[in-house]
Amino acid sequence: MSKDTVDLDRLRAARPSTPARLIAALLTPGNVVGALTIYVAVRHSSTLLGGLGWAVLTLVLVVGLPYVILFRAMRSGRADDRQVVRRSQRPALMAAALVCVGLALALLAYLGAPRQLVVLVVAMAAGLAAMTLVTLAWKASMHLAVAAGAVAIVFLEQAKVGAFVLLLLPVLAWARWRDGRHSLGQLAGGAVVGAIAAATVYSLLR
Repeated sequence: MSKDTVDLDRLRAARPSTPARLIAALLTPGNVVGALTIYVAVRHSSTLLGGLGWAVLTLVLVVGLPYVILFRAMRSGRADDRQVVRRSQRPALMAAALVCVGLALALLAYLGAPRQLVVLVVAMAAGLAAMTLVTLAWKASMHLAVAAGAVAIVFLEQAKVGAFVLLLLPVLAWARWRDGRHSLGQLAGGAVVGAIAAATVYSLLR
């Protein structure tokens, strides 16, 4: 039995849960990256408007463009849905997202974006690269990887705020498990990879 089959069987066996789906929808990787990018950009810009401008530019490239690629993949049949349940469909999409992050990094550095924002994008690239490599052999939760990486970065920025947002991780993990999207091992694996990659890169370069 293939790994894709196991994941699909678990998803089909899950009972519908409105709270779980609402939590997962609220804490999608795109939303988490958006909130984190705005937080870092505004915190390290001289003006609120300037910070928001840098954040919008970053998010167009690291969130908007990958979603365009994903939707095109869905239309062409290369991805079944927005969650990309099949592990076999993930590597190509993650590699494309990594290219988008690399483009954002080059543009931000060229335009003179705040150093911490550039470091954040480097950390994003590191986390995405790590998850791409993991996905070649095993499926881990991208939701948890992104969320745990974000928590690690917020903790490095402001420990008290980081301790507060840390509470979101078990809530998100429950939602993804309850909805049949991941096993407990896949959730834990994603959280570990995301947190280690983000914390290591961000702490070394900031």
